[in-house]
Amino acid sequence: MGKSVMLWAYLLAAHRRAEENHARSAQRPGGMLVWLHAGQGASLASLGQLARRLAREDKGLSVLVTAESAVPSLDGFPKRAQADILPPDRQAAVRSFLDHWAPDVLVLAGSDLPPTLIVQAYERAVPLLLVDAAVSARLTPGAWLRKGMTASLLGRFARLLVQDPDSAGGLRGRGAPVGRIEVAGRIEETTEPLACNEAEREALAELLQARPVWFASACPEAEEEAVIAAHAHAMRLAHRMLLIVSPASLSRGPALAERVAREGWVVARRSADEEPDPDVHVYIADTEGEMGLWYRLAPVTFMGGTLLPGGAGRNPFEAAALGSAIVHGSHLTPYPDAYGRLAEARATRSAATPDALAAVIAELMAPDRAALLAHNAWAVSSGGSEVTDRVSHAILETLAKRRSNTGEAA
Repeated sequence: MGKSVMLWAYLLAAHRRAEENHARSAQRPGGMLVWLHAGQGASLASLGQLARRLAREDKGLSVLVTAESAVPSLDGFPKRAQADILPPDRQAAVRSFLDHWAPDVLVLAGSDLPPTLIVQAYERAVPLLLVDAAVSARLTPGAWLRKGMTASLLGRFARLLVQDPDSAGGLRGRGAPVGRIEVAGRIEETTEPLACNEAEREALAELLQARPVWFASACPEAEEEAVIAAHAHAMRLAHRMLLIVSPASLSRGPALAERVAREGWVVARRSADEEPDPDVHVYIADTEGEMGLWYRLAPVTFMGGTLLPGGAGRNPFEAAALGSAIVHGSHLTPYPDAYGRLAEARATRSAATPDALAAVIAELMAPDRAALLAHNAWAVSSGGSEVTDRVSHAILETLAKRRSNTGEAA
């Protein structure tokens, strides 16, 4: 690790700057603590997924989360996560922060390299990891001037995990230790596959046999009419077609069953311990905690809440991770990024109107068309999961070395 006059000057100035005192809002938890910082270009949602993976692998692990300018939301993070304001990059502020939280590993996500923080953490023997970094291979004039300083900072990292080969070249061009650079991929939000009762799945799959099935997930009342119309259209082409519909409000199950029965269809409700027997046209899935079961049974899923304004809907990666082809409307909040990634991979079908929904559901009765969508969606989901696995393993390996060095039992 080379010395840098520019870095020395920066640290000297950071020492002289006036300080702003900030009282920490929470106490440091006992045990090992990983600090995850979402820097420029990093997604807080993706870090939430990474934190969940870490918590799953090490149930005693705590996580501290910071972001660029404010205390980040902990939505999507595990229970043992805490949030705080990133200290200004000044000597006393950083020292106070590190004194309070005493992280066992510091993970900087994105492309930011706060010099004072990096130097002070390194001096305390806190292992540093740079993850999800996207770095241009081209050096701007400013980057050339800072090259020595950047190289000195990068030399303090134990591991440097970048998104792609171009970013690896960018770090090499900035003087990073070549042996510490790894192309891990981009950390992107997906979801863990939802669990289900395997015995229930096998029994229902045997009951359904070769029936064509589609699933309307978290269907709000306002979209029920469109879903019923789409099913009526599909049944003209395949009279054995079964619709499984999970109402957005599970308490609406009985009323929805009455609404469907008025169409002259045979309906059954999960909450009434009824089965989707061969004569049932619509099965109301109005029980808690079984979404993973329905995604597995249905080759095609319509993501409710996307056809009309005002619906909340569910994360489309729930269906993608379990091999169900995804159909959605044009109202994609709160998951526009997830739908965008799936659309880029040609992994969804869009239906902007109720009539379009009917046409798309009928088209996807062709097994090969549904299978292609499902495969593309699964590939996106599994690819994101693999990157999260690689990054979490790197963090846990670094943490294990830290435990070994400090003599703490795993």
